[in-house]
Amino acid sequence: MGILANLFKGNSFQHEPKAAEEAEVLIREAIKTTKAFENDFSIWLEKGMHKGLLDYLNECISERKTNPRAEVNLYFHESKNSNGFYFRAESPWSTEDYYFLVHLIKQKLIAQNYVQNHATREVIEQKGELKTNEEFFFKPSLKFKRETPYEQLFGNVFIEHRINGDKTELIKIMVNTYTDQLYKKPYDFEDFLTEICLI
Repeated sequence: MGILANLFKGNSFQHEPKAAEEAEVLIREAIKTTKAFENDFSIWLEKGMHKGLLDYLNECISERKTNPRAEVNLYFHESKNSNGFYFRAESPWSTEDYYFLVHLIKQKLIAQNYVQNHATREVIEQKGELKTNEEFFFKPSLKFKRETPYEQLFGNVFIEHRINGDKTELIKIMVNTYTDQLYKKPYDFEDFLTEICLI
């Protein structure tokens, strides 16, 4: 079983099964960021459009930690080797805001010495609806492979952005770590949340 399959095995928020007869793959491609997207993203940052969304995520994280039963739009998965969270789209933020949020998180990971291992987009038609799934997988820079035990930073990072029609449905972020002797102990997941979610 592959790393990504293991990563989500047994999680309460794993992919919903797709019946082959009900879903037709229309597009499966590598994601490439365009200059137009980068320009729009820069304007979004300059206008401070990211601040309200990040503040909201921090508030949800804090409330969820304080009260695991709180009715907030953010859910954690925590285990020995796999930690993460997901949240569903909410107004007043648009799908564009969520695209830019994912891009901001990717930039934050690169600033933490991560490299993007792959980025893929799959669009399917299922029961008359278009569903898009974008996935990004990040690993620590290869410079950390020069000597053992290897530095794994926070671990390998997986980001998923689900869109139904033209509306964001869900964003999920998972961190998968190694515990064998080839790797140093990973950085704390709490610090990962701080680095990713704070402005």
